[in-house]
Amino acid sequence: MKKLIILSFLIALLIGPAVALNPNNSDDVLGEWKYEVEAAPYGYEAGTLVFYRTEGKLLGKVLLNQNDKIELQNVSFVEGELKFGLYVENDYVSIKAKINGNKLDGTVSTPEGPKKIKAEKIVKE
Repeated sequence: MKKLIILSFLIALLIGPAVALNPNNSDDVLGEWKYEVEAAPYGYEAGTLVFYRTEGKLLGKVLLNQNDKIELQNVSFVEGELKFGLYVENDYVSIKAKINGNKLDGTVSTPEGPKKIKAEKIVKE
């Protein structure tokens, strides 16, 4: 019995830090993020990104300031990099971003060229 307790303790010590440092933890992405994209078309330059999980799948939407909503496409979070796309006025744009705590920094690939995106997670109390 003592050996089993010691073995369980050792396994917890080895696995615990690996789980805590896992850059693939999509829970870091979940929630609402206030974003800004410099030089974006009027109406798309600021809004809220919302990420959620349904049936184990990472999904999202953009809430624009005019109360419009756009569903995100191909949402993934792998090795610390968030990727997704969406249609803006019939053009598909893709986003790649890194998350560092409550900050998101990345690039939006558009037909007009790349643009910077920045966001901050909305912390609800």
